[in-house]
Amino acid sequence: TEGVFCTFLSFNEWSDSSVLSSGLQAAKKLLFEKAKYILDLEDHLKDLEKVKPDLEDAKVYLQEKLEMNARNGLRRHERCKDWISKVEAIERKVTKLLEDKTAEIERLSMCGFCSSNFFLTYCYGKDVLETLEEVQSLLPSKPSGEVVRTGPPPRIEEIATEPTVGLEKMLETTWSLLMEKDVGILGLYGMGGVVIFVWVSRDLQVEKIQNAIDDIWEKMDLKKIGIPLPSQENGSKVVFTTRSKDVCARMRSHHVLEVKKLDEENAWELFRRNFRGNNTLSDPEILKLARQLCEKCEGSGPPCEGLPLALNVIGETMAYKTSVPEWQCAIDDLDSNAGGYPEVEDEILKILKFSYDDLKDERVKQCFQYCALFPQDAGIDKDVLVEYWISERIIDEGGDRKRTINEGHKIIGDLVRACLLMTVDTSEKVKMHDVLRQMALWVASSFGEKDENFIVKTCAGLKEMPKVTDWKAVRRMSLGRNEIRDISISPDCLNLTTLLLTRSGTLVNISGKFFQSMPKLVILDLSTNINLAKLPEEVSNLVSLRHLDLSRTCLENLPEGLGKFIQLRYFALRGLIDVIKLMENLKGLGISIKSTVVLKHLLSIPRLASCIQHITLERVISKDGPLQLETAMASLRSIEIQGGTISDIMEHTRYGCISTCFQNLSVVNGMQDLSWLVFAPNLISIHVMGPSRELQEIISREKVSGILNERSSIVPFRKLREIQLRFLMELKSIYWERLEFPSLKRVTIFYSPSSGTLRAPRLSPNILRGASSKKRKLSQIQHSPSNGKKRMAGESSKGPLISGATI
Repeated sequence: TEGVFCTFLSFNEWSDSSVLSSGLQAAKKLLFEKAKYILDLEDHLKDLEKVKPDLEDAKVYLQEKLEMNARNGLRRHERCKDWISKVEAIERKVTKLLEDKTAEIERLSMCGFCSSNFFLTYCYGKDVLETLEEVQSLLPSKPSGEVVRTGPPPRIEEIATEPTVGLEKMLETTWSLLMEKDVGILGLYGMGGVVIFVWVSRDLQVEKIQNAIDDIWEKMDLKKIGIPLPSQENGSKVVFTTRSKDVCARMRSHHVLEVKKLDEENAWELFRRNFRGNNTLSDPEILKLARQLCEKCEGSGPPCEGLPLALNVIGETMAYKTSVPEWQCAIDDLDSNAGGYPEVEDEILKILKFSYDDLKDERVKQCFQYCALFPQDAGIDKDVLVEYWISERIIDEGGDRKRTINEGHKIIGDLVRACLLMTVDTSEKVKMHDVLRQMALWVASSFGEKDENFIVKTCAGLKEMPKVTDWKAVRRMSLGRNEIRDISISPDCLNLTTLLLTRSGTLVNISGKFFQSMPKLVILDLSTNINLAKLPEEVSNLVSLRHLDLSRTCLENLPEGLGKFIQLRYFALRGLIDVIKLMENLKGLGISIKSTVVLKHLLSIPRLASCIQHITLERVISKDGPLQLETAMASLRSIEIQGGTISDIMEHTRYGCISTCFQNLSVVNGMQDLSWLVFAPNLISIHVMGPSRELQEIISREKVSGILNERSSIVPFRKLREIQLRFLMELKSIYWERLEFPSLKRVTIFYSPSSGTLRAPRLSPNILRGASSKKRKLSQIQHSPSNGKKRMAGESSKGPLISGATI
């Protein structure tokens, strides 16, 4: 073919020097017209590349204009639709031609005058030129000006829905808020499995957003998607759903509602709906097991909280399983390996995982997984959780410990706002829903492929250590609240970093060989094993330990080698100050003390006293004067006094010299005179325990009235969430005048009516104020006689103890 084309060129040169007939001239013209498909191919391709983006921009501009007009009730002309169809067709052709460009250019030779395959190059060049000319004609023909005509508004289509269960009050509240003039944007948020309506991709597409803005993951610009900003003038209303409370804030919601999980009754009703039309639940034993299985989907902690997604999926799965063993197996599997069910993995875990995937920070994801180590539905102490994260180096401790702790609490807040954790009333604890816990374990096990990464067997009734196929694969293990008495195995745990063996009242012995092969262990928690009296010397081999909790055990002596724990950052134990002194890098300390001598010894060592975060004083007697803890315990977060007699914590004559101290103190148990707590601005929980026939006021007017005047910046109890009063028969007031309690959620009063000399405290009706308002009420006000009977507000036999928002 190359020879053919070159012959044509020779003919062209000859013809210029000869007198040709008119027929020959016509042939020459025709040949040149055909030759330009090859001769000008590269120029034509460059021109095509230039006009392609112009064509795309013109199409997009017209589409956006049509969409904007459609939202105003106008409809497009057919010629607009035809023009867009032509553009879309030619765009596909242009894309294909440009994809083949490189191969076709490589066929050319002799500076574009010859081709290695004349026929193919000719056909390709012809297509390029014709397409270029078509694009060049389309561009100026784009409809402009008035491109739409008035038409009737689009027909409203009714979407089929199923009757709701347990959401009647929520729907009523939502509708009521939408009727308020001041509410233009309403955000509904809740955990995955509760807030799942119409799924919208995170890559927001205008076409889909016009129909629904449900389950959004990030801030949306309403103007960009064509939704007018709500105002009283236009009457527009926007309702959106999300799994993140932070999104509600970023969307500038005028009001926010939490879509809560179902209560026990409604959870059972939703679960039971899956069995209509069959008699599966007619078997009394299966009915009992169905209730248990339903509770697994609810979350067994009070109050029961049902997850609709789980209730429906599990209900559908079990609808036609009619044998008792099948139901028992399902309950066991959901406890240990929920991911083993395809329906659970595909329809629950993978959906819930979207909330996990939306966490931006890998550290936050690791922190969430770690929460699965705690017993299901158990309250998780925030301070303990943060200490674990720091010890595991999920959070980098750096040089500033306070800043590190604050970072940990921020992560907890992130998880709560993402609805992956739940707060409890008093806010010093969080909890994780059972189904989310299963999702966290599923993720931690590499989606079921490495089940022994995390071994969690809490509250499982174990009487011996669990069977493990590959101890080297285990990274974290939690075996709390079991019945294990003796641990004598010698596992090869080369990668184990966390071991939680807590709250086993039966545990009395741990052999030395158990600790021989745990070189990476950084967290060992043996707390609340009340019968554990001895630790083997081999514990000293755990040279990587950073967190050791031996609190609430009956250990009287510790292995001598514990002083070698140079990496230890947090230590909790009873007494034994001499051992603690050897730990030079200690940053946090929890300690139980039985005598003022030991306490004074501890306070005399500033380095240790400044580390104390939690202190328990067991039957300590101090009548000679105040303990003066304020001078040494700036880091103190909780204090508990069990029995004993203590005149005061700090010298009240110094009250006028102090603005605030105890900045970190949040929990106080067992005290009587608490006047010094006016200097604890972040206090959230107070438990005052008797019996006492002398205590008449919690805050002494005599001690503090001199500093709490009009010029004082001290406002007591602004963050207090819980008050519990036990056996305080002569108690008359918490404070001598009305005092705002804006954060208070729970008040509980215990007394003993069985004795003729004891009676319920007669509290002033002005004792609490500000604990209730139009939008927020106390979640629990309880008046509890110690004989087991409970009277709620206003039911006291001697008249109302609690009335409305006041006591």
